[in-house]
Amino acid sequence: MFERLDALLAKSQGAKVFPGRQVAPEWIEDALRELGLPLPATYICWLQTYGNLLVGSSPVLTLCAPEHRDLADDDLIYYARLDAVDGVAPKGLIALHVPDTDEAFYFDTRTGLNEGEYSILRFDYNDVRLQRWQLHAFRGLLRVVP
Repeated sequence: MFERLDALLAKSQGAKVFPGRQVAPEWIEDALRELGLPLPATYICWLQTYGNLLVGSSPVLTLCAPEHRDLADDDLIYYARLDAVDGVAPKGLIALHVPDTDEAFYFDTRTGLNEGEYSILRFDYNDVRLQRWQLHAFRGLLRVVP
Protein backbone atom coordinates (compact mmCIF):
# COMPACT_ATOMS: atom_id res chain seq x y z
CA MET A 1 0.00 0.00 0.00
CA PHE A 2 2.86 2.39 0.73
CA GLU A 3 5.35 1.31 -1.87
CA ARG A 4 5.46 4.89 -3.20
CA LEU A 5 5.83 6.57 0.21
CA ASP A 6 9.57 5.96 0.29
CA ALA A 7 9.88 7.72 -3.09
CA LEU A 8 7.68 10.62 -1.91
CA LEU A 9 9.69 11.01 1.28
CA ALA A 10 12.97 10.91 -0.62
CA LYS A 11 11.82 13.95 -2.63
CA SER A 12 10.48 15.80 0.41
CA GLN A 13 12.62 18.24 2.35
CA GLY A 14 10.01 18.77 5.07
CA ALA A 15 9.20 15.19 6.06
CA LYS A 16 11.12 12.53 7.94
CA VAL A 17 10.41 8.92 8.91
CA PHE A 18 12.51 7.18 11.55
CA PRO A 19 12.99 3.44 10.83
CA GLY A 20 11.98 0.80 13.33
CA ARG A 21 9.10 2.62 15.00
CA GLN A 22 6.21 0.50 13.80
CA VAL A 23 3.21 0.23 16.10
CA ALA A 24 2.50 -3.06 17.86
CA PRO A 25 -0.77 -4.73 16.77
CA GLU A 26 -2.01 -4.85 20.38
CA TRP A 27 -1.64 -1.04 20.65
CA ILE A 28 -3.88 -0.70 17.59
CA GLU A 29 -6.43 -3.11 19.08
CA ASP A 30 -6.37 -1.16 22.37
CA ALA A 31 -6.91 2.14 20.51
CA LEU A 32 -9.82 0.70 18.52
CA ARG A 33 -11.47 -0.47 21.74
CA GLU A 34 -11.04 2.93 23.39
CA LEU A 35 -12.28 4.90 20.38
CA GLY A 36 -15.15 2.53 19.71
CA LEU A 37 -14.61 3.29 16.02
CA PRO A 38 -12.59 1.75 13.22
CA LEU A 39 -9.49 3.55 11.99
CA PRO A 40 -8.88 4.04 8.26
CA ALA A 41 -7.20 1.14 6.49
CA THR A 42 -4.34 3.27 5.15
CA TYR A 43 -3.70 4.77 8.60
CA ILE A 44 -3.48 1.28 10.15
CA CYS A 45 -1.16 0.15 7.34
CA TRP A 46 1.02 3.23 7.91
CA LEU A 47 1.12 2.50 11.67
CA GLN A 48 2.20 -1.08 11.02
CA THR A 49 4.74 -0.17 8.33
CA TYR A 50 6.26 3.09 9.62
CA GLY A 51 4.50 4.29 12.76
CA ASN A 52 5.96 7.76 12.57
CA LEU A 53 6.19 10.76 10.29
CA LEU A 54 7.42 14.25 11.04
CA VAL A 55 6.20 17.06 8.81
CA GLY A 56 8.58 19.88 9.61
CA SER A 57 8.91 19.54 13.36
CA SER A 58 5.35 18.30 13.94
CA PRO A 59 4.37 14.63 14.04
CA VAL A 60 1.48 13.00 12.28
CA LEU A 61 -0.18 11.43 15.32
CA THR A 62 0.71 7.80 15.93
CA LEU A 63 -0.18 5.30 18.65
CA CYS A 64 2.01 4.86 21.71
CA ALA A 65 2.07 2.07 24.23
CA PRO A 66 -1.17 2.27 26.25
CA GLU A 67 0.71 2.80 29.51
CA HIS A 68 2.29 6.00 28.08
CA ARG A 69 -0.78 7.56 26.46
CA ASP A 70 -1.43 10.02 29.28
CA LEU A 71 1.88 11.74 28.52
CA ALA A 72 2.55 11.10 24.82
CA ASP A 73 1.70 14.28 22.93
CA ASP A 74 2.25 12.51 19.59
CA ASP A 75 -0.44 9.91 20.33
CA LEU A 76 -3.83 9.88 18.59
CA ILE A 77 -5.60 8.60 21.73
CA TYR A 78 -3.97 11.31 23.88
CA TYR A 79 -5.52 13.96 21.61
CA ALA A 80 -8.88 12.15 21.49
CA ARG A 81 -8.95 12.20 25.30
CA LEU A 82 -8.08 15.91 25.39
CA ASP A 83 -10.78 16.74 22.85
CA ALA A 84 -13.33 14.72 24.84
CA VAL A 85 -12.56 16.84 27.93
CA ASP A 86 -12.07 20.34 26.53
CA GLY A 87 -14.29 20.09 23.47
CA VAL A 88 -12.04 22.00 21.06
CA ALA A 89 -12.97 19.70 18.20
CA PRO A 90 -16.61 18.91 17.50
CA LYS A 91 -17.75 15.42 18.47
CA GLY A 92 -16.88 12.89 15.78
CA LEU A 93 -13.53 14.40 14.82
CA ILE A 94 -10.25 12.68 15.73
CA ALA A 95 -7.05 14.72 15.59
CA LEU A 96 -4.52 13.43 13.05
CA HIS A 97 -1.94 16.21 12.67
CA VAL A 98 -1.58 19.34 14.81
CA PRO A 99 1.32 21.24 13.27
CA ASP A 100 0.97 24.50 15.18
CA THR A 101 -1.46 26.78 16.98
CA ASP A 102 -3.07 27.98 13.74
CA GLU A 103 -4.47 24.76 12.34
CA ALA A 104 -5.14 21.08 12.93
CA PHE A 105 -6.22 18.19 10.71
CA TYR A 106 -8.86 15.67 11.75
CA PHE A 107 -10.41 12.42 10.66
CA ASP A 108 -14.13 13.12 10.21
CA THR A 109 -15.87 10.04 11.62
CA ARG A 110 -19.36 11.59 11.61
CA THR A 111 -20.35 10.07 8.26
CA GLY A 112 -18.49 6.78 8.71
CA LEU A 113 -15.89 5.13 6.55
CA ASN A 114 -16.09 5.53 2.79
CA GLU A 115 -14.14 2.77 1.03
CA GLY A 116 -12.24 2.18 4.27
CA GLU A 117 -11.31 5.85 4.77
CA TYR A 118 -12.52 8.94 6.63
CA SER A 119 -12.49 12.39 5.08
CA ILE A 120 -9.93 14.79 6.49
CA LEU A 121 -11.02 18.17 7.80
CA ARG A 122 -8.82 21.18 8.50
CA PHE A 123 -9.65 23.31 11.52
CA ASP A 124 -8.46 26.90 11.29
CA TYR A 125 -8.03 28.29 14.81
CA ASN A 126 -7.82 31.88 13.53
CA ASP A 127 -11.15 31.72 11.69
CA VAL A 128 -12.57 29.16 14.14
CA ARG A 129 -14.01 27.08 11.34
CA LEU A 130 -13.76 23.65 9.83
CA GLN A 131 -13.22 23.09 6.15
CA ARG A 132 -13.14 19.93 4.13
CA TRP A 133 -9.55 19.71 3.08
CA GLN A 134 -8.52 19.00 -0.48
CA LEU A 135 -7.60 15.49 0.61
CA HIS A 136 -10.30 12.90 0.94
CA ALA A 137 -8.32 10.40 3.01
CA PHE A 138 -5.15 9.69 4.98
CA ARG A 139 -3.32 8.44 1.89
CA GLY A 140 -3.87 11.89 0.37
CA LEU A 141 -2.14 13.55 3.32
CA LEU A 142 0.93 11.45 2.65
CA ARG A 143 0.97 12.54 -1.01
CA VAL A 144 1.21 16.27 -0.26
CA VAL A 145 3.93 16.26 2.38
CA PRO A 146 6.13 19.24 1.43
